[in-house]
Amino acid sequence: MKQLFFLMLLPFMLKAQTPAESKSKETEETAIEKSESGGGDIKKEAREKLEAIRQRVLNGESMSVLATLYTQDPGSVKTGGLYMNVVRGQFVPEFEAAAFNLTPGGLSEIFETQFGFHFVQVVARRGDVIDVRHILIVPK
Repeated sequence: MKQLFFLMLLPFMLKAQTPAESKSKETEETAIEKSESGGGDIKKEAREKLEAIRQRVLNGESMSVLATLYTQDPGSVKTGGLYMNVVRGQFVPEFEAAAFNLTPGGLSEIFETQFGFHFVQVVARRGDVIDVRHILIVPK
């Protein structure tokens, strides 16, 4: 009964939209539709942005600085993309496959996970424990 009452009130609770708000909503809906339909363009843009950042690392720029500026990972942005004392089983399989196959200083290719696009750099290895720095770009 409460749900029915809410549905009856819903049209009265919605705010009338100005033309600019309507246009903004259409743009947002288009972005959502692209995202839901695979978002090829959105994914392509995210991957290209990350490739440009990766190239800067390959050209000698500090990955720590670039991670602080560009990563969209809230868990590592304040540490320049660094996760320390990582063991297998802590991260998603794609991340671990890239990270644990590198030697210290090595830089992975770009890979995709459920969170977005990443590349990683192993900072140190102590047996089965690594310190890894990464940059994440989320398709939006």
